[in-house]
Amino acid sequence: MNPYLDLARQGKNGWWRYVLAVALILFLWQILGALPSVFLLIWVLADGNSQTGASPAGQFVGVDPVLGFAAPMLASVLFLLGLFLAIRFIHRRPFRTLITPARSIAWDRFFQGFSVWFVLSGLMSLAEAFLYPTRYIWTLDLRHYIPFVFLALILIPIQTSAEELFFRVFILQGVGLRLRYIWILSAISGFLFMAPHLLNPEARVNYGLMGFYYFIIGAVMAYVTLRDGRLELALGLHAANNLFSAVFANYAVTVMPTPSLFTVNTLDAVYSVSAAVIGLIMFVLIFVGPLRRMSLKEEMRG
Repeated sequence: MNPYLDLARQGKNGWWRYVLAVALILFLWQILGALPSVFLLIWVLADGNSQTGASPAGQFVGVDPVLGFAAPMLASVLFLLGLFLAIRFIHRRPFRTLITPARSIAWDRFFQGFSVWFVLSGLMSLAEAFLYPTRYIWTLDLRHYIPFVFLALILIPIQTSAEELFFRVFILQGVGLRLRYIWILSAISGFLFMAPHLLNPEARVNYGLMGFYYFIIGAVMAYVTLRDGRLELALGLHAANNLFSAVFANYAVTVMPTPSLFTVNTLDAVYSVSAAVIGLIMFVLIFVGPLRRMSLKEEMRG
């Protein structure tokens, strides 16, 4: 028995409902969600300015970075809307059942996951900056940075939550109706999370290592979710990961260019994978491993 996977049984789960739900989600996310970027692209191509345009990687060039960030990120709002409509009106179950079997979302659990991964991300960046000091370049531009931070605090959690709810839960709970092995489900989730991220510019640095990077993050977040019996920790981790990169230290070549405090001019796939594995091990130990069990024992004694 896994109460979290069993939440899918509260709804209607005919195969055609999953086909219809995925079609609706993809239509809102990939078709309607692409319109803001398409309109911005048309505008920059027609403005008569040779300094504006789009790179081969699909990034906007010569455009206000806040605008260039907001346009593609709006797709995540429609992504989340598609998930809500699919769960409520096609599968006919409460939207909350994607997150928890409890009657309410445990926001303290979300902020615990967020805080721990944010700190771990900071430590991993500090270690890299100490080992390779020429990689981190101070690029703060307050004129763009301040409005960007306010926008990022709204849009990035929407983006990461939509990805978690779709890749980590909707598909995971659907497969979980037939398959109950946590390790296999975690691996499936890891592959599903990895596949679309291989299209990111970051993956071109080293498809093998970066593919493993995305796989291990997806698999571990699924494992933590299944062991914890709820999604809040994974939601917090994912939001912290993307917010830290976007606001504090982003790569020069990335799918999500942002006016961050620092720009990292080298994406070291070996370091990224090594740091991610160490960080994820610590995250698991803290929340669902021995350190968590020791904490629970201390609470019971108290």
